[in-house]
Amino acid sequence: MEPLPIASNRVELLIERDPLGVRRARLTWQRSAAEREAHERCLQVFAARVGYAAVGRVQILAPELRGRIRPSSHHMGTTRMDENPQRGVVDAQCGVHGVPNLFIAGSSVFPSAGFANPTLTIIALTLRLADYLKTRLSSEFA
Repeated sequence: MEPLPIASNRVELLIERDPLGVRRARLTWQRSAAEREAHERCLQVFAARVGYAAVGRVQILAPELRGRIRPSSHHMGTTRMDENPQRGVVDAQCGVHGVPNLFIAGSSVFPSAGFANPTLTIIALTLRLADYLKTRLSSEFA
C-alpha cells in the first residue's frame, strides 16, 4: 500500500549532536485514517479474491495486531520535486531551488512513496539527470 504524503510527516535536524558531532535527525511519521482504512479494504479484497479463486484461505489478524503492520521502509519525499519552491525542494531537473549547481537524485525527490520497490525508478531518474547534466555541460563548453 502507498503511504499518503502528509505535510506533518517529516525528517528534521535536531540541535543535539551524536558522539561524532553530527546533528541528530528526528523522524515524524504517522499514518492517516485514510491509510488505515485503505489497508483494511486491501486486506478484505485480498482475502475475498483468494477465497474466490479457491487457492487458499486468508485469516485477517485481529485489529490490535493489524496496527503493528507498517508500510514499506522507504522514506521518500523529504526533498520533493515541484516547480514551485513553496511545495518542493527540487525542480523537474532535480536542481535544488535557489542553489545553482546542486542536484539531488534519489527517492527523496518523489512526490509520494508509491507501492513498489523504488530502485529502478531511482536509476531511471539518475540516468535522466546524467543526460541533462551532460547536455548542459556540453553547451557551456562548446
